[in-house]
Amino acid sequence: MKMLAFFRNIWFSFPWQIVLIHLRYNLLLAVLWIILFGFLFGYLGSSLGCRFFFLDAEYLGEVGFAGYTIIGFTMGMFYLSWNTTTYILNSKRFPFLASLNRPYFKYSINNFLIPLIFIFSYVFLLIQFQWFNEFAPPAKVVFLVLGLVLGFSMALGMSFLYFKLTNSDIDSIQNAFAWTSRVQKKFPFLNAKADIDHFEFKRKAVRVETYLTETLSTRIVRDVSHYNAQQLSHVFRQNHLNMLLIQALIISILIMMGYLVQISYFRIPTAASLFILMSVITNLMGALTFWLNEWRTIAIIVILISFDALMKGGYLNFTNPAYGLDYSVVSPYSYKRLEEIASIRNYYQDASATLSILNRWRSKFTSKDPSYKPKMVVLCFSGGGVRSALWTTAVLQELDAKTKGRIFKNAVLMTGASGGMWGAAYMRELYRKKLSGEKIQLQDSIYQDNISKDLLNGLAFTYIVNDLLMPWVQVSVTNRRYIQDRGFVWEQNFNENTNAVLDHDLKFYKEQEETGRIPMMFLTPTIINDSRFLVVSPHRVSYMMKPPFAFEGDVDFSEIDAVDFCRLTEKNDPLSLRFSTALRMNSTFPLIFPNVQLPTSPKLEIMDAGLRDNFGIESAVRFLATFRSWIRENTSGVLILSIRGSKKIDDINPVNNPGLGSAFFSPLSAILDIDNVQDYHHDGFVSFLQSKLGYSNVDLIHLVYKQTTLEQKASLSLHLTKREKNDILSAINIPSNQKALKKISKSIY
Repeated sequence: MKMLAFFRNIWFSFPWQIVLIHLRYNLLLAVLWIILFGFLFGYLGSSLGCRFFFLDAEYLGEVGFAGYTIIGFTMGMFYLSWNTTTYILNSKRFPFLASLNRPYFKYSINNFLIPLIFIFSYVFLLIQFQWFNEFAPPAKVVFLVLGLVLGFSMALGMSFLYFKLTNSDIDSIQNAFAWTSRVQKKFPFLNAKADIDHFEFKRKAVRVETYLTETLSTRIVRDVSHYNAQQLSHVFRQNHLNMLLIQALIISILIMMGYLVQISYFRIPTAASLFILMSVITNLMGALTFWLNEWRTIAIIVILISFDALMKGGYLNFTNPAYGLDYSVVSPYSYKRLEEIASIRNYYQDASATLSILNRWRSKFTSKDPSYKPKMVVLCFSGGGVRSALWTTAVLQELDAKTKGRIFKNAVLMTGASGGMWGAAYMRELYRKKLSGEKIQLQDSIYQDNISKDLLNGLAFTYIVNDLLMPWVQVSVTNRRYIQDRGFVWEQNFNENTNAVLDHDLKFYKEQEETGRIPMMFLTPTIINDSRFLVVSPHRVSYMMKPPFAFEGDVDFSEIDAVDFCRLTEKNDPLSLRFSTALRMNSTFPLIFPNVQLPTSPKLEIMDAGLRDNFGIESAVRFLATFRSWIRENTSGVLILSIRGSKKIDDINPVNNPGLGSAFFSPLSAILDIDNVQDYHHDGFVSFLQSKLGYSNVDLIHLVYKQTTLEQKASLSLHLTKREKNDILSAINIPSNQKALKKISKSIY
């Protein structure tokens, strides 16, 4: 009997009944906590490293007290938004609250179960991760936890002080009820549909026998049936209005902060941005419920339909620009226009210009012996965020050391996708600066540190305060004005991390590539409209728009499957394109970066190169096949180096007794397995090239990142932990990679 009484007391306690109300009536709000738990424990977004946003949060280049204080503060704001919204939604089910002193405060104390479990889990996992994974010293771990707790406490303290000074209880309401009744009659919209009459209180009331006080002592709920239902309703209304005012203030501040995201101090940790996003969602849901009550579902549908209509009408759309291009002129885009660009005349003209570049490249080796035929190197890089950027940088540094600087001298072309091209562009620019006489040691580890710094904080925060709410800030690039988006802030962050060495336009690299001093670079993002890839280069490269033999037969059956960027946008000042924008266009992973829209008609949207050519092999083979005659006569062969962040041959996944989810998604996952599909095609491309140049004249060598100390590969993210960085750097010592390095050093002489 005592055990039964114990469970009965728990069941009808206020804290437990609140949890049940959340699950029964506020499931969408409860899902927000489920998402956070999923991120924290690694059940959601593990391949993207989402749990590390919370457990290894970087701020201003380091994981420290300040960053976790900010996270703690935003976590407190989310808790308050969630607590406030659920109070608005649930208070009518607990009429006894209106009879208590500081009802909101009482509700907050009893609404502790879900947030408390999350906070304790967060602190435990933070300590565990920093101690066992990052090998942080005890003092640092303590400071991180203190920062988290301090920030959370600050948010709670500020909010509870506000509500203490502004919220009313039943006693104060009774004294002022006559005056407020007159005000409500004069302004009837204040009553809305949330007015609760006696019948509503009785119908919606939930049985509660005990609640917790400020001292955490248990107290029995007293009967409130003798109170005037209209007065009880007024207590809740007054509390709700105060809460909505503070919510509106928070959202207004976020919109204003869109102007400050270019300042590094405002690029708060990604976990903090996630808490802010959760707060905004929660506040909006609370506001809709407050004003519309049971009409909120219909209102949301109407709002969504209205927004859709406005966006289709062009009223709410804004262009995510390619910074540097001239948008005052619109270039036509049609198949007829593509045929004009890919004409035979343009083909031979552009190929001739590239042959001049190849001849200048060859002259670097033949000044003493005109008969010498150098080995041509083409470097291909796979996508994969900061992971691939760091791996590419480390491999190029190792190649530079092993070949005594010959790797960049022999390289003719760099191509690939996403993060791999960030590292490639960075190392190429450092090599250029070294040739210009600057004191640069290409093997310096500082360059690994720079390329692997956090690139997510500013992006995530800008998405919340700018792109998601109201993009209104303008920026100036090459004396042209553009709307600022999260892509621009990412570019600023990237340039800051790399000491602005890549802060140039395409025009800057045109002369450098034409002289043959540095390798050419093709960035090949995908056009969403028709799945063609866009070849971004400072040169005109119409010969890349069709397969290499399209112009050599009497009948041309080939389709135009690529677009020459410079020729397409020749009226839009293409060489003024910001180079960091070109790198971002090549890396536009869906939702992470905004899709760039080009000044064309129809408007073209650009996304990641990985959709068509994640490893750069297709572009490289097309280039080499186009100039195969020159290559046979002037080189000792071609070495294609594939620097990639995934295995060439994956393990075969078993499909034994699939569950419902596997049965549904397995066929879809096979379709979306882009890397394997591309690998199969690329093997065919390389075999085709070997058949034309001679099998002994084409060699393909892979340098692959495989995890060494981690159970799983480093996350595909814009943020890496210290241990992930170490794992990536140590992969160069894998026997297969060491064997490849020896083969490369012998091949390039």
